Amino acid sequence: MENKDGIVYLEDGKLTIINPEGLGRYPRIIAGENVEIYIAGEKESKEVVVSQDAEDLIEFKIKKVKKSKNLTTEISEDKLKAYLIIEITPEQRLELKDTEAANQIKVETESKEKIFPKVNKDEIIELLNLHNISHGIKHDYLNQFLAQEGNLSGRHLIAEGRKAEKGKNAEIIKSEEYKKREENLFNVIDSIDKGEMICYKQKAVEGKAGINVFSERIPPPPVKDLKLSAGKNVQLTKAGLKAVALAGGQPKLLRRSSTVEVHIYKQYIIKGDVDKYTGHIKYDGDLLVKGDVKDYFNVDVGNDLKVQGNIANAEVKTRGNLYVNNNIIASELFIGNYLDREIVTALNKIIGSLENLKKAVEEILGEANKRKMDLNNFRTGRVLRLLIENKFPVLKKLILNVNDKINNSDQLKKYFKEITPYFNNMANIERITDERILYKFKDNLEEFIELNLDHNGVLNIYAGYIQNSEINIGGSVIINRLGCYNSTIRAKKSIIVKSKSGFLKGGSYQAEEIIFAQEAGSKLSKTYFRVGEQVFIKQALGTLVIKSDQDSKIIEAGTKNINFKVNDFGQLVAASNLPNINQYLLREEKV
Repeated sequence: MENKDGIVYLEDGKLTIINPEGLGRYPRIIAGENVEIYIAGEKESKEVVVSQDAEDLIEFKIKKVKKSKNLTTEISEDKLKAYLIIEITPEQRLELKDTEAANQIKVETESKEKIFPKVNKDEIIELLNLHNISHGIKHDYLNQFLAQEGNLSGRHLIAEGRKAEKGKNAEIIKSEEYKKREENLFNVIDSIDKGEMICYKQKAVEGKAGINVFSERIPPPPVKDLKLSAGKNVQLTKAGLKAVALAGGQPKLLRRSSTVEVHIYKQYIIKGDVDKYTGHIKYDGDLLVKGDVKDYFNVDVGNDLKVQGNIANAEVKTRGNLYVNNNIIASELFIGNYLDREIVTALNKIIGSLENLKKAVEEILGEANKRKMDLNNFRTGRVLRLLIENKFPVLKKLILNVNDKINNSDQLKKYFKEITPYFNNMANIERITDERILYKFKDNLEEFIELNLDHNGVLNIYAGYIQNSEINIGGSVIINRLGCYNSTIRAKKSIIVKSKSGFLKGGSYQAEEIIFAQEAGSKLSKTYFRVGEQVFIKQALGTLVIKSDQDSKIIEAGTKNINFKVNDFGQLVAASNLPNINQYLLREEKV
Protein backbone atom coordinates (compact mmCIF):
# COMPACT_ATOMS: atom_id res chain seq x y z
CA MET A 1 0.00 0.00 0.00
CA GLU A 2 1.23 3.50 -0.87
CA ASN A 3 1.99 5.80 2.07
CA LYS A 4 -0.10 8.95 1.84
CA ASP A 5 -0.54 11.80 4.37
CA GLY A 6 -4.01 12.64 5.60
CA ILE A 7 -5.54 16.02 4.75
CA VAL A 8 -7.90 18.46 6.35
CA TYR A 9 -9.69 21.59 5.10
CA LEU A 10 -12.40 24.11 5.99
CA GLU A 11 -15.20 25.01 3.61
CA ASP A 12 -18.27 27.11 4.48
CA GLY A 13 -17.45 26.67 8.16
CA LYS A 14 -17.40 22.83 7.94
CA LEU A 15 -14.26 20.83 8.75
CA THR A 16 -13.47 17.87 6.49
CA ILE A 17 -10.86 15.28 7.52
CA ILE A 18 -9.39 12.53 5.33
CA ASN A 19 -7.29 9.92 7.15
CA PRO A 20 -3.80 8.97 5.90
CA GLU A 21 -2.99 5.81 3.99
CA GLY A 22 -0.24 3.37 4.98
CA LEU A 23 2.36 5.07 7.09
CA GLY A 24 1.30 8.62 6.17
CA ARG A 25 0.92 11.37 8.79
CA TYR A 26 -2.42 12.29 10.36
CA PRO A 27 -3.60 15.81 9.65
CA ARG A 28 -3.17 18.65 12.19
CA ILE A 29 -5.02 21.83 13.00
CA ILE A 30 -4.06 24.89 15.04
CA ALA A 31 -6.16 27.85 16.17
CA GLY A 32 -5.48 31.29 14.74
CA GLU A 33 -6.36 34.68 16.25
CA ASN A 34 -9.96 35.00 17.52
CA VAL A 35 -10.57 31.20 17.23
CA GLU A 36 -10.83 28.53 19.95
CA ILE A 37 -10.82 24.78 19.24
CA TYR A 38 -12.83 22.36 21.38
CA ILE A 39 -12.77 18.54 21.13
CA ALA A 40 -15.52 16.76 23.00
CA GLY A 41 -16.10 19.96 24.94
CA GLU A 42 -12.47 20.34 26.01
CA LYS A 43 -10.57 23.45 24.88
CA GLU A 44 -7.31 22.77 23.06
CA SER A 45 -4.54 25.36 23.30
CA LYS A 46 -1.93 23.66 21.13
CA GLU A 47 -1.77 22.05 17.73
CA VAL A 48 -4.19 19.14 17.51
CA VAL A 49 -3.77 15.87 15.54
CA VAL A 50 -7.16 14.91 14.13
CA SER A 51 -8.82 11.95 12.37
CA GLN A 52 -12.14 11.20 10.75
CA ASP A 53 -13.35 9.46 13.95
CA ALA A 54 -13.19 12.78 15.85
CA GLU A 55 -14.64 14.91 13.07
CA ASP A 56 -18.07 15.27 14.75
CA LEU A 57 -16.45 16.00 18.13
CA ILE A 58 -14.53 19.04 16.90
CA GLU A 59 -16.12 22.44 17.47
CA PHE A 60 -14.86 25.97 16.67
CA LYS A 61 -15.83 29.02 18.69
CA ILE A 62 -15.22 32.51 17.35
CA LYS A 63 -14.24 35.17 19.90
CA LYS A 64 -16.15 38.40 19.74
CA VAL A 65 -14.09 41.46 18.88
CA LYS A 66 -15.40 44.46 20.76
CA LYS A 67 -14.97 47.94 19.37
CA SER A 68 -12.57 50.25 21.18
CA LYS A 69 -10.81 53.54 20.69
CA ASN A 70 -7.85 55.15 22.41
CA LEU A 71 -6.75 58.75 21.96
CA THR A 72 -3.31 59.95 23.14
CA THR A 73 -0.95 62.79 22.33
CA GLU A 74 2.73 62.88 21.44
CA ILE A 75 4.89 66.00 21.64
CA SER A 76 8.07 66.54 19.62
CA GLU A 77 11.28 67.11 21.55
CA ASP A 78 11.38 70.80 20.61
CA LYS A 79 7.70 71.21 21.66
CA LEU A 80 6.88 72.64 18.25
CA LYS A 81 4.65 69.79 17.10
CA ALA A 82 1.82 67.90 18.78
CA TYR A 83 0.50 64.65 17.32
CA LEU A 84 -2.84 62.98 17.97
CA ILE A 85 -2.47 59.21 18.16
CA ILE A 86 -5.75 57.38 17.37
CA GLU A 87 -5.96 53.62 17.93
CA ILE A 88 -9.31 52.09 16.88
CA THR A 89 -10.52 48.51 16.93
CA PRO A 90 -13.82 48.10 15.07
CA GLU A 91 -16.65 45.87 16.12
CA GLN A 92 -16.60 42.94 13.66
CA ARG A 93 -18.76 40.09 12.38
CA LEU A 94 -16.32 37.23 11.89
CA GLU A 95 -16.67 33.95 9.98
CA LEU A 96 -14.33 31.01 9.58
CA LYS A 97 -12.09 31.40 6.60
CA ASP A 98 -11.97 28.66 3.94
CA THR A 99 -8.62 26.87 3.56
CA GLU A 100 -6.88 24.76 0.97
CA ALA A 101 -6.66 21.02 1.68
CA ALA A 102 -3.36 20.27 3.45
CA ASN A 103 -1.80 18.05 6.06
CA GLN A 104 -1.74 21.04 8.44
CA ILE A 105 -4.05 24.06 8.49
CA LYS A 106 -4.47 27.14 10.65
CA VAL A 107 -8.09 27.91 11.50
CA GLU A 108 -8.54 31.64 10.98
CA THR A 109 -11.34 34.12 10.69
CA GLU A 110 -12.22 36.82 8.21
CA SER A 111 -14.25 39.91 8.80
CA LYS A 112 -17.53 40.17 6.97
CA GLU A 113 -18.47 43.51 8.50
CA LYS A 114 -16.61 46.24 10.47
CA ILE A 115 -18.27 48.93 12.54
CA PHE A 116 -15.82 51.68 13.55
CA PRO A 117 -16.53 53.76 16.64
CA LYS A 118 -16.92 57.48 15.99
CA VAL A 119 -14.35 60.07 17.05
CA ASN A 120 -15.73 63.53 17.68
CA LYS A 121 -14.01 66.89 17.85
CA ASP A 122 -15.09 67.70 21.39
CA GLU A 123 -13.24 64.76 22.89
CA ILE A 124 -10.09 65.71 20.94
CA ILE A 125 -10.25 69.32 22.16
CA GLU A 126 -10.79 68.05 25.70
CA LEU A 127 -7.67 65.86 25.36
CA LEU A 128 -5.63 68.81 24.07
CA ASN A 129 -6.83 70.99 26.96
CA LEU A 130 -5.93 68.25 29.40
CA HIS A 131 -2.32 68.37 28.12
CA ASN A 132 -2.26 72.20 27.90
CA ILE A 133 -1.88 72.16 24.10
CA SER A 134 -3.29 75.51 23.12
CA HIS A 135 -1.35 77.06 20.23
CA GLY A 136 -1.43 76.24 16.53
CA ILE A 137 -4.29 73.74 16.67
CA LYS A 138 -5.13 72.67 13.11
CA HIS A 139 -8.93 73.01 13.24
CA ASP A 140 -9.41 72.76 9.46
CA TYR A 141 -7.44 69.54 9.32
CA LEU A 142 -9.39 68.21 12.32
CA ASN A 143 -12.72 68.87 10.62
CA GLN A 144 -11.47 67.33 7.39
CA PHE A 145 -10.30 63.99 8.73
CA LEU A 146 -13.17 63.64 11.22
CA ALA A 147 -15.59 63.90 8.28
CA GLN A 148 -14.09 60.74 6.78
CA GLU A 149 -15.80 57.37 7.15
CA GLY A 150 -14.11 54.24 8.39
CA ASN A 151 -10.85 53.77 10.24
CA LEU A 152 -9.30 56.99 11.59
CA SER A 153 -6.40 55.21 13.29
CA GLY A 154 -3.03 56.82 12.83
CA ARG A 155 -0.66 59.61 13.85
CA HIS A 156 -2.02 63.04 13.01
CA LEU A 157 -0.17 66.37 13.26
CA ILE A 158 -2.80 68.25 15.24
CA ALA A 159 -0.96 71.38 16.44
CA GLU A 160 2.18 73.18 15.35
CA GLY A 161 4.14 76.03 16.90
CA ARG A 162 6.42 78.54 15.23
CA LYS A 163 10.18 78.44 15.36
CA ALA A 164 12.10 81.42 16.56
CA GLU A 165 13.57 83.29 13.61
CA LYS A 166 17.29 83.84 13.63
CA GLY A 167 18.43 87.43 13.59
CA LYS A 168 21.42 88.87 11.78
CA ASN A 169 24.74 89.62 13.43
CA ALA A 170 26.29 93.04 13.04
CA GLU A 171 28.76 93.22 10.15
CA ILE A 172 31.54 95.54 9.10
CA ILE A 173 31.41 95.94 5.32
CA LYS A 174 34.20 97.42 3.20
CA SER A 175 33.33 100.35 0.96
CA GLU A 176 32.98 99.71 -2.78
CA GLU A 177 35.99 101.94 -3.48
CA TYR A 178 38.11 99.97 -1.04
CA LYS A 179 37.06 96.62 -2.55
CA LYS A 180 37.63 97.88 -6.10
CA ARG A 181 41.18 99.01 -5.36
CA GLU A 182 41.99 95.78 -3.56
CA GLU A 183 41.57 94.00 -6.88
CA ASN A 184 44.67 95.74 -8.25
CA LEU A 185 47.26 95.09 -5.58
CA PHE A 186 50.41 96.09 -7.40
CA ASN A 187 49.24 99.08 -9.43
CA VAL A 188 47.48 101.09 -6.72
CA ILE A 189 49.75 102.70 -4.17
CA ASP A 190 47.12 103.89 -1.70
CA SER A 191 43.95 101.79 -1.36
CA ILE A 192 42.18 104.70 0.33
CA ASP A 193 42.57 108.45 -0.10
CA LYS A 194 42.13 111.01 2.65
CA GLY A 195 38.45 111.66 3.38
CA GLU A 196 37.19 108.42 1.79
CA MET A 197 34.97 106.01 3.67
CA ILE A 198 36.82 102.82 4.51
CA CYS A 199 34.00 100.69 5.83
CA TYR A 200 30.68 100.89 7.59
CA LYS A 201 28.81 98.97 10.25
CA GLN A 202 25.62 97.16 9.34
CA LYS A 203 23.66 97.00 12.56
CA ALA A 204 22.55 93.72 14.08
CA VAL A 205 18.95 92.74 13.42
CA GLU A 206 17.16 91.02 16.27
CA GLY A 207 15.41 87.75 15.49
CA LYS A 208 11.72 87.05 16.05
CA ALA A 209 10.45 85.03 18.99
CA GLY A 210 8.69 81.74 18.34
CA ILE A 211 5.94 79.97 20.24
CA ASN A 212 5.46 76.30 21.03
CA VAL A 213 2.25 74.26 21.20
CA PHE A 214 1.94 75.07 24.92
CA SER A 215 1.81 78.80 24.05
CA GLU A 216 5.24 79.28 25.61
CA ARG A 217 7.49 81.93 24.06
CA ILE A 218 10.68 80.71 22.35
CA PRO A 219 13.31 83.45 22.44
CA PRO A 220 15.36 83.90 19.25
CA PRO A 221 19.11 83.17 19.34
CA PRO A 222 21.01 86.23 20.53
CA VAL A 223 22.70 88.26 17.83
CA LYS A 224 26.29 89.42 18.06
CA ASP A 225 27.05 93.09 17.98
CA LEU A 226 30.27 94.66 16.79
CA LYS A 227 31.78 97.94 17.83
CA LEU A 228 33.62 99.98 15.21
CA SER A 229 36.78 101.54 16.65
CA ALA A 230 39.04 104.17 15.08
CA GLY A 231 42.75 103.33 15.03
CA LYS A 232 45.65 105.07 13.32
CA ASN A 233 44.65 107.80 10.86
CA VAL A 234 40.95 106.95 11.10
CA GLN A 235 37.93 108.87 12.34
CA LEU A 236 34.41 107.61 13.00
CA THR A 237 31.24 109.50 12.07
CA LYS A 238 29.13 110.81 14.96
CA ALA A 239 26.90 107.76 15.04
CA GLY A 240 29.96 105.52 15.10
CA LEU A 241 28.76 103.58 12.06
CA LYS A 242 31.28 104.70 9.41
CA ALA A 243 35.08 104.83 9.39
CA VAL A 244 36.69 107.63 7.35
CA ALA A 245 40.39 107.97 6.41
CA LEU A 246 42.24 110.96 7.89
CA ALA A 247 45.19 110.19 5.62
CA GLY A 248 45.81 108.21 2.46
CA GLY A 249 47.23 104.72 2.85
CA GLN A 250 46.43 101.06 3.27
CA PRO A 251 43.42 100.14 5.46
CA LYS A 252 43.65 97.32 7.97
CA LEU A 253 40.66 95.89 9.81
CA LEU A 254 41.58 94.06 13.00
CA ARG A 255 38.99 91.99 14.86
CA ARG A 256 39.53 91.92 18.60
CA SER A 257 36.72 90.07 20.35
CA SER A 258 33.58 92.17 19.65
CA THR A 259 35.48 95.23 18.39
CA VAL A 260 36.79 95.91 14.88
CA GLU A 261 39.68 98.36 14.87
CA VAL A 262 40.19 100.26 11.61
CA HIS A 263 43.67 101.56 10.84
CA ILE A 264 45.26 103.38 7.92
CA TYR A 265 48.92 102.48 7.47
CA LYS A 266 51.18 104.66 5.41
CA GLN A 267 52.81 102.78 2.58
CA TYR A 268 56.50 102.92 1.84
CA ILE A 269 57.53 102.23 -1.76
CA ILE A 270 60.83 100.79 -2.93
CA LYS A 271 60.88 101.43 -6.67
CA GLY A 272 63.56 98.81 -7.35
CA ASP A 273 64.93 95.82 -5.42
CA VAL A 274 65.70 95.18 -1.79
CA ASP A 275 69.45 94.70 -2.18
CA LYS A 276 72.83 96.09 -1.11
CA TYR A 277 71.68 99.62 -1.96
CA THR A 278 68.68 99.49 0.41
CA GLY A 279 70.08 97.10 3.00
CA HIS A 280 67.78 95.17 5.35
CA ILE A 281 64.33 96.71 5.62
CA LYS A 282 62.31 97.19 8.80
CA TYR A 283 59.12 99.24 8.48
CA ASP A 284 56.03 99.52 10.68
CA GLY A 285 53.42 100.07 7.95
CA ASP A 286 52.81 98.70 4.44
CA LEU A 287 55.74 98.06 2.12
CA LEU A 288 55.52 97.85 -1.67
CA VAL A 289 58.62 96.52 -3.43
CA LYS A 290 58.48 97.17 -7.18
CA GLY A 291 61.32 94.72 -7.86
CA ASP A 292 62.74 91.67 -6.01
CA VAL A 293 63.84 90.90 -2.48
CA LYS A 294 67.40 89.80 -3.33
CA ASP A 295 69.60 87.13 -1.76
CA TYR A 296 70.49 87.51 1.93
CA PHE A 297 68.51 90.72 2.49
CA ASN A 298 65.78 90.59 5.11
CA VAL A 299 62.46 92.39 5.31
CA ASP A 300 60.40 93.00 8.48
CA VAL A 301 57.13 94.95 8.12
CA GLY A 302 54.35 95.78 10.56
CA ASN A 303 51.52 95.31 8.08
CA ASP A 304 51.23 94.04 4.47
CA LEU A 305 54.20 93.33 2.19
CA LYS A 306 53.74 93.38 -1.59
CA VAL A 307 56.57 92.22 -3.85
CA GLN A 308 56.12 92.58 -7.60
CA GLY A 309 59.04 90.30 -8.41
CA ASN A 310 60.57 87.41 -6.46
CA ILE A 311 61.77 86.68 -2.94
CA ALA A 312 64.98 84.61 -2.93
CA ASN A 313 67.30 83.48 -0.10
CA ALA A 314 65.73 85.98 2.31
CA GLU A 315 64.10 86.08 5.72
CA VAL A 316 60.73 87.84 5.65
CA LYS A 317 58.52 88.77 8.60
CA THR A 318 55.17 90.51 8.36
CA ARG A 319 52.31 91.20 10.73
CA GLY A 320 50.00 91.38 7.71
CA ASN A 321 49.49 89.62 4.38
CA LEU A 322 52.26 88.80 1.93
CA TYR A 323 51.64 89.21 -1.80
CA VAL A 324 54.36 87.93 -4.14
CA ASN A 325 53.62 88.40 -7.82
CA ASN A 326 56.18 85.81 -8.89
CA ASN A 327 58.08 83.25 -6.81
CA ILE A 328 59.44 82.49 -3.34
CA ILE A 329 62.75 80.62 -3.50
CA ALA A 330 64.94 79.27 -0.65
CA SER A 331 63.52 81.72 1.88
CA GLU A 332 62.25 81.67 5.45
CA LEU A 333 58.91 83.39 6.06
CA PHE A 334 57.07 84.26 9.27
CA ILE A 335 53.66 85.73 8.47
CA GLY A 336 51.58 86.79 11.45
CA ASN A 337 51.91 84.86 14.68
CA TYR A 338 51.89 81.18 13.83
CA LEU A 339 52.25 78.70 16.65
CA ASP A 340 51.60 74.97 16.57
CA ARG A 341 48.41 73.89 18.31
CA GLU A 342 50.56 71.97 20.80
CA ILE A 343 52.25 75.21 21.86
CA VAL A 344 48.94 77.07 22.10
CA THR A 345 47.61 74.23 24.28
CA ALA A 346 50.74 74.45 26.45
CA LEU A 347 50.33 78.24 26.80
CA ASN A 348 46.77 77.76 28.04
CA LYS A 349 47.97 75.11 30.51
CA ILE A 350 50.63 77.49 31.81
CA ILE A 351 47.98 80.21 32.26
CA GLY A 352 45.74 77.77 34.15
CA SER A 353 48.57 76.56 36.39
CA LEU A 354 49.63 80.12 37.24
CA GLU A 355 46.01 81.01 38.07
CA ASN A 356 45.81 78.02 40.42
CA LEU A 357 49.21 78.90 41.90
CA LYS A 358 47.92 82.40 42.64
CA LYS A 359 44.88 80.98 44.46
CA ALA A 360 47.07 78.59 46.47
CA VAL A 361 49.36 81.44 47.61
CA GLU A 362 46.35 83.55 48.60
CA GLU A 363 44.88 80.62 50.59
CA ILE A 364 48.14 80.06 52.49
CA LEU A 365 48.57 83.74 53.32
CA GLY A 366 44.87 84.07 54.19
CA GLU A 367 45.02 81.12 56.58
CA ALA A 368 48.15 82.53 58.21
CA ASN A 369 46.43 85.86 58.65
CA LYS A 370 43.38 84.16 60.27
CA ARG A 371 45.65 82.46 62.78
CA LYS A 372 47.31 85.82 63.45
CA MET A 373 50.68 84.42 62.45
CA ASP A 374 53.57 86.73 61.62
CA LEU A 375 53.48 87.02 57.79
CA ASN A 376 57.12 88.12 57.82
CA ASN A 377 57.98 84.47 58.50
CA PHE A 378 56.39 83.47 55.18
CA ARG A 379 59.07 84.11 52.60
CA THR A 380 57.30 84.56 49.26
CA GLY A 381 59.96 82.75 47.24
CA ARG A 382 60.04 79.80 49.62
CA VAL A 383 56.24 79.41 49.48
CA LEU A 384 56.31 79.60 45.67
CA ARG A 385 59.05 76.98 45.39
CA LEU A 386 57.28 74.55 47.71
CA LEU A 387 54.01 74.93 45.80
CA ILE A 388 55.60 74.60 42.34
CA GLU A 389 57.69 71.57 43.28
CA ASN A 390 54.96 69.74 45.18
CA LYS A 391 51.58 70.90 43.88
CA PHE A 392 52.34 72.24 40.38
CA PRO A 393 55.39 70.26 39.15
CA VAL A 394 54.19 70.33 35.53
CA LEU A 395 54.52 74.15 35.43
CA LYS A 396 58.33 74.08 35.29
CA LYS A 397 58.36 71.51 32.49
CA LEU A 398 55.77 73.41 30.45
CA ILE A 399 57.61 76.75 30.70
CA LEU A 400 61.01 75.30 29.76
CA ASN A 401 59.60 73.19 26.89
CA VAL A 402 57.66 76.09 25.35
CA ASN A 403 60.65 78.39 25.71
CA ASP A 404 62.73 75.95 23.64
CA LYS A 405 60.17 75.90 20.82
CA ILE A 406 59.41 79.58 20.26
CA ASN A 407 62.70 80.94 18.94
CA ASN A 408 60.93 82.60 16.03
CA SER A 409 58.22 84.47 17.93
CA ASP A 410 59.97 87.62 19.16
CA GLN A 411 57.32 89.08 21.46
CA LEU A 412 56.45 85.76 23.08
CA LYS A 413 60.14 84.94 23.44
CA LYS A 414 60.60 88.21 25.29
CA TYR A 415 58.01 87.20 27.89
CA PHE A 416 59.64 83.80 28.42
CA LYS A 417 63.13 85.27 28.54
CA GLU A 418 62.14 87.23 31.66
CA ILE A 419 60.73 84.22 33.50
CA THR A 420 62.72 81.10 32.46
CA PRO A 421 65.82 81.91 34.59
CA TYR A 422 63.69 81.26 37.70
CA PHE A 423 62.73 77.82 36.40
CA ASN A 424 66.13 76.79 35.02
CA ASN A 425 67.32 76.76 38.61
CA MET A 426 64.57 76.43 41.23
CA ALA A 427 66.82 78.05 43.82
CA ASN A 428 66.19 81.29 41.92
CA ILE A 429 62.48 81.00 42.74
CA GLU A 430 63.32 81.48 46.43
CA ARG A 431 64.82 84.88 45.60
CA ILE A 432 61.44 86.18 44.42
CA THR A 433 60.17 88.77 46.87
CA ASP A 434 57.04 89.71 44.92
CA GLU A 435 54.96 86.91 43.37
CA ARG A 436 53.34 89.42 41.02
CA ILE A 437 56.17 88.82 38.54
CA LEU A 438 54.56 85.44 37.81
CA TYR A 439 51.09 86.92 37.57
CA LYS A 440 52.32 89.57 35.13
CA PHE A 441 53.77 86.75 33.01
CA LYS A 442 50.32 85.08 33.05
CA ASP A 443 48.63 88.34 32.01
CA ASN A 444 51.12 88.78 29.17
CA LEU A 445 50.38 85.28 27.84
CA GLU A 446 46.63 85.91 27.99
CA GLU A 447 47.03 89.19 26.12
CA PHE A 448 49.26 87.54 23.52
CA ILE A 449 46.68 84.81 22.83
CA GLU A 450 43.82 87.30 22.66
CA LEU A 451 45.56 89.79 20.36
CA ASN A 452 47.59 87.47 18.17
CA LEU A 453 46.03 84.04 18.04
CA ASP A 454 42.30 84.39 18.60
CA HIS A 455 41.58 87.29 16.21
CA ASN A 456 39.36 86.66 13.19
CA GLY A 457 41.48 88.61 10.73
CA VAL A 458 43.05 85.92 8.55
CA LEU A 459 46.54 86.51 7.14
CA ASN A 460 47.42 84.99 3.78
CA ILE A 461 50.36 84.45 1.47
CA TYR A 462 49.66 84.79 -2.24
CA ALA A 463 52.49 83.56 -4.49
CA GLY A 464 53.05 82.12 -7.95
CA TYR A 465 55.52 79.37 -7.03
CA ILE A 466 57.38 78.29 -3.89
CA GLN A 467 60.58 76.24 -3.72
CA ASN A 468 62.98 75.09 -0.96
CA SER A 469 61.44 77.47 1.57
CA GLU A 470 60.15 77.36 5.13
CA ILE A 471 56.90 79.15 5.85
CA ASN A 472 55.07 79.72 9.13
CA ILE A 473 51.80 81.61 8.76
CA GLY A 474 48.87 82.54 10.96
CA GLY A 475 46.49 82.09 8.03
CA SER A 476 46.56 80.40 4.61
CA VAL A 477 49.01 79.90 1.74
CA ILE A 478 47.44 80.45 -1.68
CA ILE A 479 49.64 79.38 -4.63
CA ASN A 480 48.36 80.81 -7.90
CA ARG A 481 50.44 79.08 -10.54
CA LEU A 482 52.76 76.05 -10.60
CA GLY A 483 52.80 74.93 -6.99
CA CYS A 484 55.35 74.17 -4.30
CA TYR A 485 58.49 72.06 -4.35
CA ASN A 486 60.49 70.62 -1.44
CA SER A 487 59.32 73.11 1.18
CA THR A 488 58.03 73.13 4.74
CA ILE A 489 54.76 75.00 5.28
CA ARG A 490 52.92 75.32 8.59
CA ALA A 491 49.61 77.15 8.22
CA LYS A 492 47.06 78.13 10.87
CA LYS A 493 44.37 77.88 8.17
CA SER A 494 44.87 76.14 4.81
CA ILE A 495 47.25 75.39 1.94
CA ILE A 496 45.62 75.80 -1.47
CA VAL A 497 47.19 75.29 -4.90
CA LYS A 498 44.72 77.00 -7.26
CA SER A 499 45.85 76.05 -10.77
CA LYS A 500 44.56 72.95 -12.56
CA SER A 501 48.11 71.60 -12.83
CA GLY A 502 49.22 72.78 -9.37
CA PHE A 503 51.38 70.49 -7.25
CA LEU A 504 52.97 69.92 -3.84
CA LYS A 505 56.14 67.89 -4.49
CA GLY A 506 58.40 66.78 -1.67
CA GLY A 507 58.63 68.42 1.74
CA SER A 508 56.17 68.75 4.61
CA TYR A 509 52.80 70.53 4.64
CA GLN A 510 50.77 71.18 7.77
CA ALA A 511 47.38 72.97 7.85
CA GLU A 512 44.84 73.11 10.64
CA GLU A 513 42.00 73.21 8.11
CA ILE A 514 42.31 72.23 4.41
CA ILE A 515 45.05 71.07 2.04
CA PHE A 516 44.13 71.11 -1.66
CA ALA A 517 46.21 70.35 -4.78
CA GLN A 518 45.81 68.60 -8.12
CA GLU A 519 49.06 66.61 -7.81
CA ALA A 520 51.31 65.72 -4.91
CA GLY A 521 54.34 63.61 -4.20
CA SER A 522 57.84 63.09 -5.59
CA LYS A 523 59.62 60.01 -6.95
CA LEU A 524 62.73 61.00 -4.99
CA SER A 525 61.24 61.06 -1.48
CA LYS A 526 58.06 60.85 0.54
CA THR A 527 55.86 63.94 0.85
CA TYR A 528 54.32 64.53 4.28
CA PHE A 529 50.95 66.08 5.13
CA ARG A 530 49.30 66.88 8.44
CA VAL A 531 45.71 68.07 8.23
CA GLY A 532 43.08 69.27 10.68
CA GLU A 533 39.87 69.11 8.62
CA GLN A 534 40.20 67.78 5.05
CA VAL A 535 42.77 66.96 2.37
CA PHE A 536 42.11 66.53 -1.36
CA ILE A 537 44.74 65.52 -3.92
CA LYS A 538 43.68 64.60 -7.46
CA GLN A 539 46.65 62.28 -8.07
CA ALA A 540 49.64 60.99 -6.12
CA LEU A 541 52.91 61.24 -8.12
CA GLY A 542 54.91 59.61 -5.33
CA THR A 543 54.41 58.17 -1.86
CA LEU A 544 52.33 60.41 0.42
CA VAL A 545 52.14 60.19 4.21
CA ILE A 546 48.94 61.82 5.45
CA LYS A 547 48.45 62.34 9.19
CA SER A 548 45.80 63.72 11.52
CA ASP A 549 45.91 64.00 15.31
CA GLN A 550 44.90 60.37 15.78
CA ASP A 551 45.53 58.66 12.45
CA SER A 552 47.98 58.09 9.62
CA LYS A 553 47.66 56.79 6.06
CA ILE A 554 50.27 55.94 3.43
CA ILE A 555 49.18 56.61 -0.17
CA GLU A 556 51.12 54.99 -2.99
CA ALA A 557 52.07 56.65 -6.28
CA GLY A 558 49.33 56.46 -8.93
CA THR A 559 46.43 56.71 -6.49
CA LYS A 560 43.75 59.12 -7.69
CA ASN A 561 41.08 61.26 -5.99
CA ILE A 562 42.58 61.16 -2.49
CA ASN A 563 39.90 62.77 -0.34
CA PHE A 564 39.96 62.38 3.44
CA LYS A 565 38.28 64.34 6.20
CA VAL A 566 39.05 64.24 9.92
CA ASN A 567 36.15 62.94 12.02
CA ASP A 568 35.28 63.86 15.61
CA PHE A 569 37.73 61.23 16.89
CA GLY A 570 40.66 62.67 14.95
CA GLN A 571 40.62 59.81 12.42
CA LEU A 572 41.00 60.09 8.65
CA VAL A 573 37.86 58.86 6.88
CA ALA A 574 36.69 59.02 3.27
CA ALA A 575 35.03 62.34 2.40
CA SER A 576 32.01 62.42 0.08
CA ASN A 577 32.38 66.08 -0.95
CA LEU A 578 35.28 68.19 -2.15
CA PRO A 579 36.60 70.76 0.34
CA ASN A 580 35.21 74.28 -0.04
CA ILE A 581 38.29 76.22 -1.15
CA ASN A 582 36.36 79.29 -2.35
CA GLN A 583 36.10 80.57 1.20
CA TYR A 584 39.90 81.01 1.12
CA LEU A 585 40.21 82.31 -2.44
CA LEU A 586 37.57 85.03 -2.23
CA ARG A 587 38.49 88.12 -0.27
CA GLU A 588 36.41 88.63 2.82
CA GLU A 589 34.04 91.57 2.46
CA LYS A 590 32.62 91.22 5.94
CA VAL A 591 34.36 91.23 9.30
